[in-house]
Amino acid sequence: MNRKRNATVILFTFSLLVLVVLQGYYLYNSYRLEEKELNKQAKIIAEKTQQMIEDSETSISEDKLVGDFEKLKKGITIQKEKITHPEKLYRSEAAYSRELEELLKQNTGNSGFQIAMRNEIYSVFDDIRKQELLPEKRSIILYRTLKDMDRPMVVQEGKWTSRQTNKDTDRNVNERNYYLVKSKLTFQLLNIRSLVFKKIIPLMIISLLIIILIIILFYKSIRNLSRQEQKTAQLHTTIDSIAHELNTPITTLKFSVAQSADPAARALLERQIRRLENIVSSIHTYEGGDVLMNESDLTAYFSEVRKRFDAVIFKVHIVFSANSFLSRRDFGQIMDNLIDNSSKYGADEIEISVMMNKNIEIEVSDNGTGIPEKEKPYIFDKYYRITRNENRYVSGLGVGLFLVKNIVDKHKGHISVCSRDKGVSFNITMPYEA
Repeated sequence: MNRKRNATVILFTFSLLVLVVLQGYYLYNSYRLEEKELNKQAKIIAEKTQQMIEDSETSISEDKLVGDFEKLKKGITIQKEKITHPEKLYRSEAAYSRELEELLKQNTGNSGFQIAMRNEIYSVFDDIRKQELLPEKRSIILYRTLKDMDRPMVVQEGKWTSRQTNKDTDRNVNERNYYLVKSKLTFQLLNIRSLVFKKIIPLMIISLLIIILIIILFYKSIRNLSRQEQKTAQLHTTIDSIAHELNTPITTLKFSVAQSADPAARALLERQIRRLENIVSSIHTYEGGDVLMNESDLTAYFSEVRKRFDAVIFKVHIVFSANSFLSRRDFGQIMDNLIDNSSKYGADEIEISVMMNKNIEIEVSDNGTGIPEKEKPYIFDKYYRITRNENRYVSGLGVGLFLVKNIVDKHKGHISVCSRDKGVSFNITMPYEA
């Protein structure tokens, strides 16, 4: 029973771990989906804000911007290699950032989004000289929010060219400029984690409650199972004690019956005492030696069995050459319990095969009601009885097959059960061990 309980605990633990992993995977996917949806909404707000900024500007002084490119080409550092272009924006970067913040605040409304944006030129390529003018990992920030980004996402990327011709009057030559410029607008939803967690917290709570509820129910089930095991163990001990105590009055009765002068009464009482002995022996196993079964004992046993079960047709096949380990008591208990079970469960014909040489093989087949397939794993448990309507009026304690299994195990044998079209067949093999 403890082995079954331990197996149940291991199976539950494994199932719980699988459930936790699945719940975690589900929550992770929910997190990613919510994160994707919030980034999508934030991107729409960033695009809208960018469009409003572009609409607020009516002209761009490209000449001034190209002038900044010329300074880069000549190796002149402009504001620590970052160019702000007030001529293009018509105001200072700080002023522009404040207006950008106001536009973002206006567009986010009550959504709770905290969005950072940045528009920058990340590549200025002089196509005539085939030279990149911007230093590595440097960019020209056109405008940005006050809060910086650590994981920017691209809203849009742009590529444009600038062609100009400058006349150098001192040298009386025209200087051509051809720049390939790449820019990008990036954004980041700064408080995305808190926003996502607000959305999936109900799912997390529900998942946690489900797991806690399952653990509580399993704990209570195991506790109730332990209590039932204790009660069953106490019941088994009580029944075994009763069976042990019955041995004394049975012995007294046998002594009294032996002194009876009436042969008919003595025969009746001996049959009833033998019946009591069979019941007690099926509950309480005796220790100690016994004489070995021989061929004449086999013939006598089955002759007596036919008298006891006169309503049953017996087909007995015996092959005897030697027996070096199976006692009369063990053989009698095996056969008595198997035959008694067949008779009680509707068999009117029983086939028995006994082969005794170095090994012992016993087969008992009947045409009774049989054993349901789902009950087979439990029929050898002590005090177990098959639960079905036709068994309600069948007497018994559910220890017969338990006792048979114990005897077979004692001799390191094997017992198997095979259902047939009608009835059941028990096959027992006990090997000889020198």
